[in-house]
Amino acid sequence: MHLHRLLTILAILLLAGCARLGTQAAPGETGDTTPAAHLDGAEITVAEVDAWIKDELFRQASQDGDTSKLHELRSRGVDNLINERLVEREAKLRGIDAEQLMQEEATRRMGVTEAEVLAFWEGNKASMGEVDFETAASTIRQHLERRKAPQAAQQFVAELRKEADVEILIQVPRIEVAATGASLGPDDAPVTIIEFSDYQCPFCRRAEPIIEQVLERYPNQVRFVFQHFPLDSIHPRARAASEAAMCAGDQDKFWPYHALLFGDDVDLEIAGLEAAAEKAGLDLPSFRTCVEERHHQAEVERDVSSGRAAGVTGTPAFFVNGIGLKGAQPVEEFAKIIDAELARASEPTPEEAPEEG
Repeated sequence: MHLHRLLTILAILLLAGCARLGTQAAPGETGDTTPAAHLDGAEITVAEVDAWIKDELFRQASQDGDTSKLHELRSRGVDNLINERLVEREAKLRGIDAEQLMQEEATRRMGVTEAEVLAFWEGNKASMGEVDFETAASTIRQHLERRKAPQAAQQFVAELRKEADVEILIQVPRIEVAATGASLGPDDAPVTIIEFSDYQCPFCRRAEPIIEQVLERYPNQVRFVFQHFPLDSIHPRARAASEAAMCAGDQDKFWPYHALLFGDDVDLEIAGLEAAAEKAGLDLPSFRTCVEERHHQAEVERDVSSGRAAGVTGTPAFFVNGIGLKGAQPVEEFAKIIDAELARASEPTPEEAPEEG
C-alpha cells in the first residue's frame, strides 16, 4: 500500500469515526442542544455528536435504550469530532487540505533509522529466501514506516489537542439500583458494584474470578452486592439455585454455597443442591425445609424486578455506582470506572473548594 493511501485511510480512522474526513456535521435527529464539549470556547452540541455517529449501531443503541452503549458512542464521537475540527483548522492555517496535513505530519514523525532496518533484517532474513540485505532494505524501510504511521498520526493529533482548550461535558449515565442482597467489602465503600447473575449462566461463572481480582485490588474502596437474575426461559434450574443460595444465607453460608454453585462440576437439580449444602456444612433439615417451602421466592423475584427496571436483559450485568457494564469484562474495564469514581469522590465539593482571591 502506498504511503499516501495508508495515511488517507489512517486519517479517516483516527479523525472521522463513522463519517468521512471533511464531512460537515448536520443537525442530528435527536435535536438535543445540550452541550457535549467546548473547543476553544466554541460549543459542540449532543445533536452534532449524534449526527457524527449516526449509523446502525447508534440507532440501535438509541432505540434499545442502552444508555451505556450510547454514552460510549457519544464519548468516542465527540473526541473524533474535536480531532477533525482541530486538524481542519490547522490545515486551513497552513493553506493545505487536511489529508495533506496528516500525510506531512505523520511522515515527519515516523523516520526509520538504519539500525532499525538492520535489526529487522537480522531477525527475519531466514524467511526472506535468497534476497540480500541491499535488495530488501527499501522494502523493510517502507514496512517499518507503515507500522509507525498510526502512532505518528496519533502523536500529531495529541499535540493539537494539548494546545487547544478542550472541555468534555458529556456525563456518564447512571441508573439507580437498590444495593440489597449478599455483599462483600465495607458497607461505607465509596464504590458499590451490583451484579445481576444467573447460576446456570457460563458467562456469570467466568465473571467470578474477575470480581475476586477487583476486590483484591480495591479491598477498602469497593463493596460488591450480588443480586439474582435467573433467565427462566433458557436456564430452568437457575431460579431454584438462587432460592437455595439464599437459604444457605439464612445459615450465614451464602458465599461458600455460592462458590460451590459456580463450581465446574455443579449439579443444580435438587440432589445436587443438597449435596452442595452438605459440602458447605449446612444444617440439611433446615436447608431442605427452606428450599421446599420456597422461603425466598419473593426476594429472588424482587431482584429480578429490580434488574428489569434497570434495563437488564442478560447476565452478568453490573452497575458500578450506577454505571452499567455488561458481560464478563476484564478487570481493567472495572478498574477504569472504579478509578474515575474514586477520583470523583476525592474532588472537593463547591462548598469545600477554596475561594479565589
